[in-house]
Amino acid sequence: MVSRAARHDVAIVGLGYVGITLAAALADAGLRVLGIERRREVVDSVNSGRSYIYEPGIDAILARCAGGSLHAATGWPDELPPVTIICVSTPADPSTGAPDLSNLKDAAAQISRRMPPDGLVVVRSTVPVGTSRTLVLATLRGRNPEASLAFCPERTVQGAALMELRNLPQVIGAVDDRSADLAERFFSRLTDSIVRLSSPEAAEMVKLVNNCHTDLLYGFGNEVALLASTHGIDPLEVIRGANEGYTERAEGLAVVRPRIAKPGFVGGGCLSKDPYLLLESLGDRDPSLSLVRCARKLNESMPGTAAEDFMRMLGRITADPGAATVLACGMAYKGIPETDDLRGTPAAPFISSIAGRVGRILGHDYRVSPECTAGLGAEPVAIHDGIAAADAIVLLNDHPGYRRDIAGALSTPPGRKILVYDCWRILTDSGVPETENVLYAGLCHEVR
Repeated sequence: MVSRAARHDVAIVGLGYVGITLAAALADAGLRVLGIERRREVVDSVNSGRSYIYEPGIDAILARCAGGSLHAATGWPDELPPVTIICVSTPADPSTGAPDLSNLKDAAAQISRRMPPDGLVVVRSTVPVGTSRTLVLATLRGRNPEASLAFCPERTVQGAALMELRNLPQVIGAVDDRSADLAERFFSRLTDSIVRLSSPEAAEMVKLVNNCHTDLLYGFGNEVALLASTHGIDPLEVIRGANEGYTERAEGLAVVRPRIAKPGFVGGGCLSKDPYLLLESLGDRDPSLSLVRCARKLNESMPGTAAEDFMRMLGRITADPGAATVLACGMAYKGIPETDDLRGTPAAPFISSIAGRVGRILGHDYRVSPECTAGLGAEPVAIHDGIAAADAIVLLNDHPGYRRDIAGALSTPPGRKILVYDCWRILTDSGVPETENVLYAGLCHEVR
């Protein structure tokens, strides 16, 4: 239990990915930070100067600041510091997509009993439009009619969070001018770029539309792949032809057109959840007519589509796919920037789709632990041991290490037929596609 708030400038409620990166960045900027987190193992890790997640730069900050400008606790102080930032998780129900706001509701209730009369509460958790006002502000002002509140979304990319926290514009949408001024003064300690909006609702929507726009763009790349597959065309050829010289500003021309994204999997804690939070904000609109819903459903279908395509191609190299050994590479949801995050990973549905249809499923990742790899249904192996044992290799994320290790191991023709199913086509120019005895395929396209 922390009893005196005077020791701290800011409290971060929830030390998940958003909370721990923000806490580290603020401590590094010279603020005294209190992290409040239910999970004892996370608190112990932070206080010992170690991060429980992989994120470049965080361990160095924790090692330097833990026990000094940064402290974590499972309990609440008697009174909170002048600024409290809510970073608790707001998950979507896996079957219905409905948001679970219970963590946010609990945090608001705790804060309402402890915030100083002139304090500021910042909501950073991603929420449906209107939630900060109707849930958090209503709770706070039930005890303090003058409570100040702002919604200030987190928009960082995993693997580059600290850099982006210091450089990305900080969006502020507050309930009144005083709240906006307090939030701007606070976040100016972190970044020089502030974008003030008229309301929390506008800022809430900024967060959602940023991520849903990304989901939509990636979804169109997947749509192109599926269309190209129908006609036996390489989707990367189509995308290259569409983008080259057309999506960049040519000399003398004023138009810049958006690039078509490569096909691939779309996961992570934000892109797999935030579309459902935006769908909660549709009002009376028919969700079936929403581009947001269509893009999300298409992207969610791609691991299963890839699994069926993979099994079809596996039958090309062996008469008995049920006896084949498959090496699944990339358990984390992405490889660039590298992360150990398994939220929304395509590895889970892909492995589940081929389980029982092949002999063995081996698994490798450069950052994910062997225990977590096993939890996804794959036997953890070292990369070179997995390549040596495999009848088929599938690349589920785009970590550049796989280009190095797989191309190196297959630089001489293997003595057996082997399928390399490269969902991200990172081996296209590596020599692997031309290697004798290798059947090389990309997402929904047999290359050779």
